[in-house]
Amino acid sequence: MPYTVTRQHQWPSGDYVVEVSAGGLDYSNPDALVAKFAHLGEFVTFTSPVQAVEAAIAICEAWRADGCPDAQIGHGATGGMTMPFDPCTYEEARAWAAKREATLPRCDRCGELLPDKGHYTVRELDEQRFCREFCAEEAAYDQFSEKEKLDMEEEK
Repeated sequence: MPYTVTRQHQWPSGDYVVEVSAGGLDYSNPDALVAKFAHLGEFVTFTSPVQAVEAAIAICEAWRADGCPDAQIGHGATGGMTMPFDPCTYEEARAWAAKREATLPRCDRCGELLPDKGHYTVRELDEQRFCREFCAEEAAYDQFSEKEKLDMEEEK
């Protein structure tokens, strides 16, 4: 699941919140401000909730330094509706992200998170999933090499 970071001027409360939206940009709240901290990850969609939360914290700190001392962070999922997220502490956001990331599917070769859209498979490797073509090829090569070694042993 993708996670998008935006700065929000929430309605009707008027709170300033850096939000981490589960589901990507289409599931962000509509009160997003224009990207001012794009270099820190604003309006970026992340595969990792941990990376998204760290970007949100950096953006929140930069926004505070830029003249918005009341800026906070929050996380949630709108389901495509408008639903301002409740602010939380950095520690709470990091705990949420770590818990969420622990449940996400990973590459059977390198352990990286699988991409949000699609992954690679090799028919001969049963139900294994890979994050990129390189990992799929390496896993197939490893299996082929092991089979080849066994065939060579049998020929002796």
